[in-house]
Amino acid sequence: MKELEAPLARTQTDCVTCIDTRMLQIGCWIVLIAVAMIRAWFTRYELTADSMSYLDIARAVAEGQPYWAINGHWSPGYPVLISLFLRLFRPNAYWEFPLVHAINLLIFAGTLACFQMYWQEVLQWHRNYSAGRGAAIPEDAFWALGYAVFGVAILNIITLGLVGPDLLASAFACLAGWSALRFRRVPGYGRALSLGFVLALGYYAKAPFFPLAAVFIACACWQRPVSRRMILLGGVVTTAFLLVCAPLVTALSRASGRLTFGDSARINYAMVIDGVQYFRHWQGGPPGSGMPLHPTRKLSDYPEIYEFADKHMGTYPPWFSPGYWYEGITPHFILKRQVIVFVRNLVLTFEIILESGSVLVCVVIILALLAGHRRRWIDSFCRLWFVWAPGIAALTMYALILVEPRYLGGWLIMLFAGMICASVFPPDASTLRAVRCIGTAALFMVGASAILQTSREAVGIDHAEGRSSEDATIATGLLQNGFHSGDRIAVIGDGTGAYWAHLAHLQIIAEIPGSSASRQGLPAMDFWESGPDSQRRALDILQGTGAKAVIAGAIPSLVNSIPSRVPGGWRRIDATPAYVYFFHADR
Repeated sequence: MKELEAPLARTQTDCVTCIDTRMLQIGCWIVLIAVAMIRAWFTRYELTADSMSYLDIARAVAEGQPYWAINGHWSPGYPVLISLFLRLFRPNAYWEFPLVHAINLLIFAGTLACFQMYWQEVLQWHRNYSAGRGAAIPEDAFWALGYAVFGVAILNIITLGLVGPDLLASAFACLAGWSALRFRRVPGYGRALSLGFVLALGYYAKAPFFPLAAVFIACACWQRPVSRRMILLGGVVTTAFLLVCAPLVTALSRASGRLTFGDSARINYAMVIDGVQYFRHWQGGPPGSGMPLHPTRKLSDYPEIYEFADKHMGTYPPWFSPGYWYEGITPHFILKRQVIVFVRNLVLTFEIILESGSVLVCVVIILALLAGHRRRWIDSFCRLWFVWAPGIAALTMYALILVEPRYLGGWLIMLFAGMICASVFPPDASTLRAVRCIGTAALFMVGASAILQTSREAVGIDHAEGRSSEDATIATGLLQNGFHSGDRIAVIGDGTGAYWAHLAHLQIIAEIPGSSASRQGLPAMDFWESGPDSQRRALDILQGTGAKAVIAGAIPSLVNSIPSRVPGGWRRIDATPAYVYFFHADR
């Protein structure tokens, strides 16, 4: 087999093609960033439960408490980056969330730059591989396909409205892919150190990079025949990676009392495979899964009331440090359940790809057919395993436990890169003209889809909650009605959606969950329908936790749970759906 790592043949390209390719790149950058800016603005108040935990960490680091970044469930890279901007701008309640979305926009631009480097390296490998085997994809078509892949993976699958590390992780995925391919093409000690450093930064951004680093190192270093020099360089990459990761691994291991690089996979495995209660208020079971060493305390069965005031952990302790509340869990392997989950997640992955990237799937199929004999494309795809292996490894790893669209973006870029890179065609003008048309059509369809989605967000059809400053209004109203930073409160509803509490610097220490075991599907109605005596008893229990007041109706999914006639003692926060019940009559 001809050695793929041979130096690239010098090729002559006409000036018109160079100009056209450069103009294509500039145009795609302008459109992508413009779309990202519009989406970031119209989703500027959009958050998730995970977002609040990351922002709690970022705020603590910005206030001079860096040890808060050591959290077994939430990787430190993203919140530390946000903390730099929080410290610099010090936003008020109305501007904190928009500032975070502006940071996401900067991360998007960085991800696009990393993708540009990665796709250029993939193009070089494609040219190198196709030399002597057939005609390569024309450069302008290759870039058109690349930007189409990027648009689907980042804009459609991850989305700009998501406040979390997934976009940052995609940037490091592209950067690590570029570094690994560059090292494989021209090995050297400097490039080995660079690859190890990039992989370690990826781990700081998101914990799954730690096991995936082994795949990147194999893609960079494994080639036949095995040489002593490549073994040595592989050792340099591995050593650099482990040395940079060591501080975080050491801190996490010391905090948990066992060797670990992160707890999220362990907890998710127990929830998905072993049937442990999802996310909050695990009280033990099922059999064989262990018992929590320090669970949240269940104070009442009807309505269900939980208290968690013994640890100062951000706005909502049960989701700020799940590793603490789930300590004592013992994940165990169940073959039948594992097979079911794996197959289900594979199907879900294919659904996500087809729903968001059906155009790309059709393009890959057409390119494979144009390549000639079916085995020719399959053989090329296998020979170029080092291009797509990290993507396949990541998708498989997630399929074993849990798949969400936001996990897949950067890894799908690598999978499609391998498929496109393997497409080598007969050297005739009509085929290459068809390939150019395919690339242009794919880019046009993905661009039209992105612009359509952006227009839907702009007119409020999708992500309407992303433009509402209601959480900031509630936070400001609470601070104007007797609350102070650091006050402890209770909520009726799930605390994971209490973003206003983060903005007001309040800590939730007790809750009546929005979805209770006794009234599944009727959030918070156990309390409101229980009658005056039961309500008084529940309020007394909540007062006993040390909460200053109870907040209800301030979580979007529970607004309609408030009865039309609110019992005496509750006060509405002006211009909001939120009600507050103070435990002292003089308030």
